[in-house]
Amino acid sequence: MRDHEMGMQVYVQLAAISDQKQQPLVRDRFLLLAGVEACRAGWPDVAACCHRKLIESNPAHQAKRFMTFADALRDEPFQQLVAHWERYCPFEKAEAMLRELNFPLPPPTELSLGEQMIARLG
Repeated sequence: MRDHEMGMQVYVQLAAISDQKQQPLVRDRFLLLAGVEACRAGWPDVAACCHRKLIESNPAHQAKRFMTFADALRDEPFQQLVAHWERYCPFEKAEAMLRELNFPLPPPTELSLGEQMIARLG
């Protein structure tokens, strides 16, 4: 079974990189995946940050219909959307992309993992 915390970290990094490269559509896909992984990993504050940033950048996104990613994940069409983007960029591919971009995961700090991820998202 995949480690959802690691998935959250990888997708947050890719969302931040996409944002820096001014690639809004790619960033939004990674924000969605990061938020879902954060929700699955038990980091609701990170999931909420991803949800907020996704809705702010794309007010017409399907996620806007829901207060949280946890709520959204109970909806069949939303689950299908997530599955679509998970096929587009599965964890293994995302991890390889980070390695290719030479962006390692951040070293441990005194901040909690959730605080690190929220800080990385800006």
